[in-house]
Amino acid sequence: MASKRGPIATSTQCALSFRDYMNLSTRLVARPSRWTSACALLVAATLFSTAGATAQEVPAVDARRPIATRAELQQTLQEAEALANSDAYSASFREDKRQEAALIRERLLEGDFYVGDQILISVTGDSSSSGTRIVGPGRVLTLPGLPDIPVRGVLRSEIEPYLIEQVSRFVRDPQIKARPLIRLTFMGAIGKPGFYQMDADKMLSDALMDAGGIGNGTELKKSTIKRGEEVIVDGDVFAKAVTDGVNLDQLNLRAGDVIDVGQKKTKDWFQTLRTFAVIPALILSSYGIGKLFGIF
Repeated sequence: MASKRGPIATSTQCALSFRDYMNLSTRLVARPSRWTSACALLVAATLFSTAGATAQEVPAVDARRPIATRAELQQTLQEAEALANSDAYSASFREDKRQEAALIRERLLEGDFYVGDQILISVTGDSSSSGTRIVGPGRVLTLPGLPDIPVRGVLRSEIEPYLIEQVSRFVRDPQIKARPLIRLTFMGAIGKPGFYQMDADKMLSDALMDAGGIGNGTELKKSTIKRGEEVIVDGDVFAKAVTDGVNLDQLNLRAGDVIDVGQKKTKDWFQTLRTFAVIPALILSSYGIGKLFGIF
């Protein structure tokens, strides 16, 4: 027996935007019907169920914290390796991910501190140990009255608890705060090229400003970051890192890396004028040679 209730409102029929839903609600107040009432109820249920599902979603671990922990780097490494081995992406993207994975593996093995890096240390009640400490030969840190502390294999996110652990072997309940810096070289189209000690959690854009800033002649997509002769960050990644607010730690930088800021090509008007000046001279020379040999 056919139902006398009329057609049932399906989710397809009720696939309305929030604005459509509000317009529908207005019409329902003026002229209610069974179909429209059912449709409105379905739309409302969909909206609330979607909001509930979103609220219950567990956020993924953010591997882009200001200074990444070892667990976050390990997760980022797994993700980068998976993307590098996937056929769903372009060859250039997969190569970028392979390079990122290599940098992270090196960090996990070797740590973040190299000779020349500085660490700003504050020891409560001990002014002699407080101040800027430089990682010395052998990648060790020296504090007054204590044996050298090796920092090879230690990440920036681990330096504070690591120092507390090491110093507590000789001092009872030490209160230590540590802020790691990175020794970087800035060159190219930058206001003040040179060597800088930068906070590891400083955004790349802020680091560029601290090094004198960029100008109209700067081309971010021609910028690179080099480690020795190897380019570890190319122009596209560099430009995106600036616009996205990525910091130095997230770029997996270490002491000695060189930030080479790209420069736009500019027209050499003097060379252009020289070219135009040569053309008449060539014409006259050709004419003179032609006259000499009776061609003209």
